[in-house]
Amino acid sequence: MRNRILIVADDLTGALDSAVGFAARGWCVNVAHSPDAVTPALAQASDVLAINTASRELDEAAAVAQVTRALSCLAPGMFRIVLKKVDSRLKGHIASETAVVARWSGRVRQVVCPAIPAMGRTVRGGVLQGHGIDRPVAVAPRCGEGCVVADAGHDGEIDALVANAPEGPLWVGARGLAFALARRCGVARPDIATVHAPLMIANGSRDRVTLAQIAAIGDRVPLVAAPDGQAPDGNAFDGQIFDGQAPEQTVSADALVVTITDGGGARTGAQAALCFAQSVVRMARDMRPASLLLCGGESAYATLDQLGIHSLQVIAELRAGLPLCLVQTPWGPVRIVTKSGGFGGADLLAQVLAAARQDPLSEPEQGH
Repeated sequence: MRNRILIVADDLTGALDSAVGFAARGWCVNVAHSPDAVTPALAQASDVLAINTASRELDEAAAVAQVTRALSCLAPGMFRIVLKKVDSRLKGHIASETAVVARWSGRVRQVVCPAIPAMGRTVRGGVLQGHGIDRPVAVAPRCGEGCVVADAGHDGEIDALVANAPEGPLWVGARGLAFALARRCGVARPDIATVHAPLMIANGSRDRVTLAQIAAIGDRVPLVAAPDGQAPDGNAFDGQIFDGQAPEQTVSADALVVTITDGGGARTGAQAALCFAQSVVRMARDMRPASLLLCGGESAYATLDQLGIHSLQVIAELRAGLPLCLVQTPWGPVRIVTKSGGFGGADLLAQVLAAARQDPLSEPEQGH
């Protein structure tokens, strides 16, 4: 075990996406699914511990309490690098959560850079803008007092920021900063990430980025609509349910998409996420996928919770923004991939679907 690195994220996909950069450099990376999973994840003696505080959708007071609880069993001296991972579009309770981490760690200097240049999100003049951001956002007001906001238009500028920073700041940022810290810590190893058919894509996000990705594969795979999270009962392939309509062309049973849709708002967001997770697990038990791609942090969190998976070892990155874990499920080992709702180009899911179909699973994998 090397000097430990701590990542504190407010949702699950963010925790996984920021941690995977270290896995790509041969470091052992474990992600705690929730504050309750911190102690067992810590016991894995990993190089990198990432924690999902599951606080983005909470009110501010509850979010602060959640972050405080997540850190309560940790000692600041255990970690050489501390990163408060924030949403790259600056959603959530960034200032108040960062203040909790700063007090716990004793790191008074906060260096903030939410840019992800590889995804077209940059910071110039202290303003975040780019792909998926409706309006430019001033960074400093979202991060609170004591923060130093760094501009970055390309990865080289973030690398320089990390290389030249004074010793021991509290880093505050997104995937771009996490990967720069990882590049500073190790040498990349060969890419080993693959997925296999049968593939289930479970989309619990209503973000327009993911909806466009779903639309791009709509004629290549059965699609099951889940209004407010409730998918229809029965075998997913009976009748080839396609958003309430039959598909225009024949599709094979080596892949399936289930996606949350508007059901009239009878359920709260949390209720819909739970209902969707229950639908996904029920359908997955029937389908027994070799690979499961979960889109959206809240639904990914709820689905893993329903599967009883509370600690994940990140092994590689399938595509940019798609961390991959190998986990044990009730039907056997499964490659689980997660994706934040706002990540990726319009053809991202099409790429994953094609890759899985080119590499169907012929023999059971060995679980971790």
